[in-house]
Amino acid sequence: MSFLFPLFLISGLAIAIPIIIHLFNFRKYKTIYFPDTRLLESIKITSQRSATIENWLLLLSRILFVTALVLAFAQPFLNNGKKEGSNLKVLYVDNSQSMSVSSNKGQLSLLQRAISDARKVVEQSGAAQDYILLTNDNPYASRPVAQNEVLKKLDALQVSARTTSLSQIVTAVNNILADNNASGADAYLFSDMQRSTLLRDAMVKPASGIRMHIRTVSQEEQNNIYFDTAYFLQPVIDTRQENPLVVKVARSGNAEKDRNVSVQVLVDNQVRAATTLAVADDSTALDTIPLMINTPGWHKIALVLKDAQVNYDDTFRITAKTNATLSVLNLTEGNNSPYLTAALSPVNGFVTRQEPVQAIGNQDLSPYNLIVLQHISGLNESATNAIKTGLDNGLSFLIIPRNINDIPSFNRQLGSIAPIRLDREDTTATQIGTVQSEHALLKDVIASMPANVQLPAVLRHYPIAADLNAGQQSILSLKNGRPFLAQYTVGQGKLYMLASPLEEQAGNFVLSNLFLPILYRMCAQSGAQAIYAITANSRQPVFVPLHTRNRSVFRIYGGPEETVPPQAPFGNGTNIYAGNVITQTGFYRLANDEVKDSTLLAVNNDGLESQLKAAGETEVTNLLKPAKVYWDTHKGPGFSERSKSGSIDLWKWCIALALLGLCIETYLLIARRKKKTVV
Repeated sequence: MSFLFPLFLISGLAIAIPIIIHLFNFRKYKTIYFPDTRLLESIKITSQRSATIENWLLLLSRILFVTALVLAFAQPFLNNGKKEGSNLKVLYVDNSQSMSVSSNKGQLSLLQRAISDARKVVEQSGAAQDYILLTNDNPYASRPVAQNEVLKKLDALQVSARTTSLSQIVTAVNNILADNNASGADAYLFSDMQRSTLLRDAMVKPASGIRMHIRTVSQEEQNNIYFDTAYFLQPVIDTRQENPLVVKVARSGNAEKDRNVSVQVLVDNQVRAATTLAVADDSTALDTIPLMINTPGWHKIALVLKDAQVNYDDTFRITAKTNATLSVLNLTEGNNSPYLTAALSPVNGFVTRQEPVQAIGNQDLSPYNLIVLQHISGLNESATNAIKTGLDNGLSFLIIPRNINDIPSFNRQLGSIAPIRLDREDTTATQIGTVQSEHALLKDVIASMPANVQLPAVLRHYPIAADLNAGQQSILSLKNGRPFLAQYTVGQGKLYMLASPLEEQAGNFVLSNLFLPILYRMCAQSGAQAIYAITANSRQPVFVPLHTRNRSVFRIYGGPEETVPPQAPFGNGTNIYAGNVITQTGFYRLANDEVKDSTLLAVNNDGLESQLKAAGETEVTNLLKPAKVYWDTHKGPGFSERSKSGSIDLWKWCIALALLGLCIETYLLIARRKKKTVV
């Protein structure tokens, strides 16, 4: 026999109370008046008898009552012949952000209550039992630890931005059985059973011999307002104009009073913009905020709303980098286009270096956002190799042909870069007929142009053709469907082909409202990604380019201590799986010894964490079949695992014995009083 609350047995000392009361109660002497000394012998005998324990049946009934009551509070149980601790005990404590919400009563959070319940299970099972603790930060632990160690881990547990699904928990328990050669396990789940995260993954089948004990800790139905997402329409920040920032706010539940939600946008802790959205019940609202950022470098952007009930999802973070100037290498063959020179002036944010095209093989191309090969009539092997190397390293090239005499030779060199070719020059006057407005170079450019604007005329051009595997994107197309400006992804870089020279004799594209914005965005979008916003659970890598062959290890700074995330070489850079190791939302810095400019990274909570609806018992039980599932909601003072795992509780029998003792005592007292009355 074992006890659920063995410390209550100390209360058994109270058995002494009825014994003491009984002794003193029956040692009271009575004054007897008598006329003769003949009664002295009788008085002596009566006094000696009162010194012993009288009414022993009454005393036994009182001792039975106190003893049974103490045992009832200690909650004894029988193990049904099974040795305690014969099965593995696995504890999963949900420490996701939704568990930071206060519980229905009192100031304790759901996580604090879950930890308290988990401690009870550990303390009640005995010091000889080993445990395996699973959390959202460590969902695949498999090594059993002793009681004192698991208690320390429970005490140190903190809220995490990471989430774990029921499928991951079952997979972990299955692996624990296999790793420990165990036939069965008791798995205890302490969670708010949040449906959006718990059931997000396809369910796996639990192994035979698993018993699931689920303790739900839940809060009252919460109305929650949160950020669904936020993003810039453009992949880079334009310092010359306002940048459209799309904000999507969601409401879970019903609005108590006002449906309006105020959103502020902070850039480097300074309020730069604000808006108000009307969000209906259980729906979302979308708005676009114009944001101006005109200072160079990395910026921390935070969108903030106010929600009194649940506030862990009231901030959405984005990091963005702006360049003070865009660096361009302009390689020319012959005369330079005055229109291109004017467009690439410092007034427009460019720093341009002019070189003859023959010098491309001797140049370090890595510092440039864009390399322009302007008005070239041919390509040699040195130029082709330099272009291929630059594309492999993630650089961007713009090729503008003119006066090509040997088309086959030109195509041979061009084909060694990508499966692209040019036909002989077409001098038929035509016009740009189609604009791919959703392309990154043109987003919002068309919308900002005057209505009914006439698209540029083309007086002569080189028809561009490409194989299917070239991945051609026609940004601007002629009326006959052939591309006028096309983009090709080669290696890690981008290759742009323009069909017409930049001169008035070839058309008026250089004079149009399209030319300068396209040129600017070609430069701004080359190289490293400039905007970052991931979730703590993100499995997508963060790509950081490297312009060196030495690949040192990246580290993450910004948390309690620096962390080395999983990472792998990719192309001319490194894929960093930061979401695998970051457990808290906030701003972080990625850096290594080879990259001078570290990368700022914004980490947000998983949007699924903001949907607070709990999964139902029937739904979860069916998903966990064939495992035996035992539910115990947070209604009683303890988590009685014995009855759930085949043990027999005895506390009800103790209550019955206590009542029996009380009844016997009452009967004896009534009978004694009647006896005195008769005498």
